[in-house]
Amino acid sequence: MVEIELRVGVVGAGVMGSGHVEYLSQDIPGVTVVGLAEPNEDLRNALLQRWNLSCPGFDSLEEMLDTVSLDGVVIASPDRFHAESIKLCLSRKIPALCEKPLAQSLDDGEELSQLAQKSLTEVGKPLIHLGFMRRFDPPLVEVKNIIGSGELGQVLYVNASTRNVSSPGIKSEELLTNIAIHEVDTMRWLLSDEWSDLTVLKGRPTSVAPDGLQDPIVLTGGTVNGVVIVADIFANNSYGYDVRCELTFERGVVRVGIWGDVTVVRDHQHPAHPPFALGENWMARFRQAYVNELVEWTETLRGKPSSDLATVEDGLRALQVLDWVSSES
Repeated sequence: MVEIELRVGVVGAGVMGSGHVEYLSQDIPGVTVVGLAEPNEDLRNALLQRWNLSCPGFDSLEEMLDTVSLDGVVIASPDRFHAESIKLCLSRKIPALCEKPLAQSLDDGEELSQLAQKSLTEVGKPLIHLGFMRRFDPPLVEVKNIIGSGELGQVLYVNASTRNVSSPGIKSEELLTNIAIHEVDTMRWLLSDEWSDLTVLKGRPTSVAPDGLQDPIVLTGGTVNGVVIVADIFANNSYGYDVRCELTFERGVVRVGIWGDVTVVRDHQHPAHPPFALGENWMARFRQAYVNELVEWTETLRGKPSSDLATVEDGLRALQVLDWVSSES
């Protein structure tokens, strides 16, 4: 049976939009990029030329929806535009995969949740999924399977780091909604558990941070089932993209390294690792996660339900947990 070629539009031509255009046009079978919405014409044209795409470019999502027939949209615009883009797709009954966050405020997230629930009743299937791509990262999937096997006992403690090389223009609150939100969702999914509390520690900011930016921060919290979690968030580390996670079990430790290497420490044995270079950002480290996520999402466009993609409710829950921290400030 020959699959119908899916017609997908992309919103945004920055780091994330560029990645999605590449993956959709080069790595995902049965998909054609038929439109790119990006107000910066030079950026838009450069991206289309890079991958030899002849599809039209548009100044806005609305213009793209008015002009071309689409099976789905990938929203990879700056965070502040996510809510309005999701509303527009819901109003047109167009399926969309939106990069996190769902919105930049809890109020907007709650409104989107209500609109998504109404749409689900009308259409009969979810139209919006969230781009929490770490759920599709093969090393983290491996760790989730180790947890599920019970071979090391229960998880007691998690220590995680997400450290970007630089984050031009980022605001203090966006260390939460743009970066830390990954840790909030990943821990819910990885541990099959819910957060019970979350606080933030603020210390000395890095000298490379703009005036007024609190960077880095450290999150401390726990889950309903008693797992303690500590995560440091660094927007401008200057030395190389650095994302790591270590889980302490009753009978061992599992570490996910910077390039996704999974190390299991048990029975007085610790595997050795050779030296390696650091990347400039997260795109190379999580390339396969993004591709796997897009494959899963495009299958929903063909009518196959997904229990693995993050939902609007997952996005809302992440905002609710982060709001605990914001309410303390």
